[in-house]
Amino acid sequence: MLDKIKKTIFQKYFDKLLANSHKPIKDYTMPSCAGSAAEILSQMTLEEKISYISGVDSFSIGAIPRLGLPAFWMSDATSGIRGWDAPVTCFPSAVAMAGTWNRLLIQKTARCIADEARALGITVLLGPGVNIARVPTCGRNFEYMGEDPYLAGEIAAAYVRGAQSGGVITTVKHFACNNSDFDRHKSNSVVDEKTLNELYFPAFRKAVVDGGSLGVMTSYNQLNGEYASQNKYSVGDILRKKWGFRGMVVSDWNSLYDTARPLKCGVDIEMPGPVWFSPEKVRKVLDDGQISISDIDSKVYDILYALEKIGALSRPVADASLSVGSAKAAEIARETAVQGIALLKNSLSLLPLSPIQLKKVMIAGSMAGNPPTGGGGSSFVTPSRHVSTLEEELHDRIPGLKFTNRIEKDVDVAIIETGFGKLLESECYDRPYRLPAKDRSLIAKVIKSGLKCIVIVHSGGSYSTDEWADDADVILNSYYLGEFGSQALCDVILGDVNPSGKLPFTMTRHYLDNLSIRNYVLKPSAFSIRRCFVGQGNPRKRHVANMRYIEGVKVGYRICSPDNDCSIFPFGHGLSYSSFCYGDASVQQYGGEFKVTVSVSNTGSRSGQEVAQLYVHDHDAQKCDAYQELKGFEKVTLDPGKSCEVSFLLRNEDFAHYDPISRTWKVNNGNFDVRIGSSSADIRVVVPLRL
Repeated sequence: MLDKIKKTIFQKYFDKLLANSHKPIKDYTMPSCAGSAAEILSQMTLEEKISYISGVDSFSIGAIPRLGLPAFWMSDATSGIRGWDAPVTCFPSAVAMAGTWNRLLIQKTARCIADEARALGITVLLGPGVNIARVPTCGRNFEYMGEDPYLAGEIAAAYVRGAQSGGVITTVKHFACNNSDFDRHKSNSVVDEKTLNELYFPAFRKAVVDGGSLGVMTSYNQLNGEYASQNKYSVGDILRKKWGFRGMVVSDWNSLYDTARPLKCGVDIEMPGPVWFSPEKVRKVLDDGQISISDIDSKVYDILYALEKIGALSRPVADASLSVGSAKAAEIARETAVQGIALLKNSLSLLPLSPIQLKKVMIAGSMAGNPPTGGGGSSFVTPSRHVSTLEEELHDRIPGLKFTNRIEKDVDVAIIETGFGKLLESECYDRPYRLPAKDRSLIAKVIKSGLKCIVIVHSGGSYSTDEWADDADVILNSYYLGEFGSQALCDVILGDVNPSGKLPFTMTRHYLDNLSIRNYVLKPSAFSIRRCFVGQGNPRKRHVANMRYIEGVKVGYRICSPDNDCSIFPFGHGLSYSSFCYGDASVQQYGGEFKVTVSVSNTGSRSGQEVAQLYVHDHDAQKCDAYQELKGFEKVTLDPGKSCEVSFLLRNEDFAHYDPISRTWKVNNGNFDVRIGSSSADIRVVVPLRL
């Protein structure tokens, strides 16, 4: 009870801190700065350069009036614009976006968010987040894109392309290994080089290299003993040198712990303001010879380069032709919510419900009267529209339908809406694995009564279902769907839309089936003001604790194999009201590439969407490697009785493993299986392949 009170107070503080306090920037004049990033840099004084590498007013790159440089504003991002006094659109959470498995849709979603940003005068979006869901209880899993680096990377790259096509810089975060919020300021992620390169870096690489992100945000934690904001290996060797990243590296808020080290090899700009990059401290390390003016120049250039590439140096700060809260944005937000919903179980085809046969429905549970639009913390977008409940939506669509929140004999079906919400699932702390006790008890009572039972779960990651999953008739995983969540759920429940979402994470039968839990805290959801704030940005307060990633790459479905499947709902799982059949697959080799083609047919009675997933299994993989890895997916729409050819392109890198001795990727000649199916556990076609 005390823990709940503390979290309630904390969330109210966060709501006040992140309230819609920023007024739209209505600056439609052309900036008077002239020239390229390099030319502007050459005109700056040392004082101006130092001022440019730290934030102003918490969320701004400061103006330099002498050079005609306006202020460039930032905003938290992935699910919409947060903290601005405007009727913005509240989109689904990032994990729900990943649950769509739809690149094009997420590209459109991000473009809508970028348009709203430009309308308000925002130039930098602080997202998307691509940290891997290492532990199911991480408080920010809802802000990330699941457990698999390929899926997360593909969706993130699509998001980046969409947002930056709208003229807004994305900052992919949190680089790297910020996979728990339990004590993020004072944790040291101890990760071997193979695991880093195979599991925790690839999503960032895709967003940067394939997506072209012009920004990256570092994380709070240490990585192998060095804070992420000044980590030579991750920022210098990997991001800058190996991936060739050109753009700005932004610190997470109050995450610097030194001056010279991040200036030599670390972030380009300290947010929210000058603490370690204050003029006094920067001057001191410059005078002491710890850094050079060229170190400062490189930071300023990186920032200006990103602004130049996005077009911000040659256009007005805001775009008067764009607006917020448009009908188009609402349409895209709702479509994203609909396609994200995963139907995990549908016993005896209870769904879709027939409106004609419904007379009375029980709707109850902790989320029924106040459906959550998102998790807590800096990503929370305050909805500008009325957020309807499922009861309101059903009432509008089925005239005369009666409702109750109690178990009654004349009830046709019981719908229990449960989950965590922003009180339990938030940044700054992790969440429980089990659903609220009252909801679990209610589900048990409904099942015992014999009523048909539909369970809707709002969550950013996996959760315990062992008490009730076998007996519930229907389970819908709905993440946090934004302001149109209830409409989307009603669309699926009544069959107006055929569900097509797939899980971006594995739901294990038991909590301890997750190997990462064996080196994790016993009570991840416990709240502490000390862990949230004390020692943030101060290396002398509180010691750093090691978080050892001893499980290596064995995270999520990577712990499973055909002989040892501990999942109750596997990665990539999601049912449809249609059925899909896979035909034989063919493989054609073109030099060092393989084109894999498989036919997919809709054998059901209604149009639907299927996500064909391709996994690669290495027969000679080491014990520390995963049994299989996702290397391709395509979402296709098929009418009843129709078929299509789905093609995947595999390159040498898709068969490679990272060798920490030579520090290179190596492909071992040998036998592989190309495994294609509807989920990581529902493999329909296996094609042997030899390299």
